[in-house]
Amino acid sequence: MDTDIQKRDFAQTLARGLACLERLAEADTPLTCTQVAHAMDVSRAAARRVLLTLESLGYVREERGVYGGTPKVLSLGRGVLGRTSVWNAAASIVVALADRVNEPCSISVLEGLDIMFVSRDSTRRVYTSRLGVGDRLPAYCSASGKMLLASLPVAELDRRLEGIVLEKQGPASVTDVGDLKTRLDETRQADFARAIDEMENGTISIAVPLRERSGRVVAAMSVASHRDRLSPEDLTSNVLPRLREAAREVEGVFRDFQERGWASL
Repeated sequence: MDTDIQKRDFAQTLARGLACLERLAEADTPLTCTQVAHAMDVSRAAARRVLLTLESLGYVREERGVYGGTPKVLSLGRGVLGRTSVWNAAASIVVALADRVNEPCSISVLEGLDIMFVSRDSTRRVYTSRLGVGDRLPAYCSASGKMLLASLPVAELDRRLEGIVLEKQGPASVTDVGDLKTRLDETRQADFARAIDEMENGTISIAVPLRERSGRVVAAMSVASHRDRLSPEDLTSNVLPRLREAAREVEGVFRDFQERGWASL
């Protein structure tokens, strides 16, 4: 392509946004605004504008003055998402659990009011369409989503649910925000979540939190089935203990990555 055309069509703002994401991804720990500016070779004011824009779009999270990427960055490259290091390392645990219970198993992260699959055994069909890594489902009517929503600070949960309309998915899905908050309180106390007939008629699922070393919930691990194969009681009595055991293995993977310099998810 002609150099003049390249210069004319070059979008500097977009380039800076991508460069910022690259620098955050390369860093072993979250970076301050000044560090980002230095890494990008731009002014602190320019770096701050980029960071605030990416934060408002959900690609960057700020905590105590430092910035790091969020799981939403993974959605930019869903074709290679399954090979992302930590989730790739956890994939064998997901498959092993699916083999033990003979049902689909997944790990999901929270994106707004959706869950996004970051690791999934997709050899078994539960829903009418095959779901895989990078796909999304509404959080409020899935076990993983309710577990992740329940793990949010109350103020953050209120902010996300403010003015939201909960559309009916399955026959038992919750459409009232107040009722949803009550169920999330129960989930928080139990430290696991179930979704019965909430996504589709007959679908059932159960999820537990996945915590990094600090104790912060960063994902949820779940097993899904159908009433034709398992009862809701089976999920709690038979599947839940195995799910918790597998979740502890995944948290061991988290600890291993953190000990080798991986900061946080």
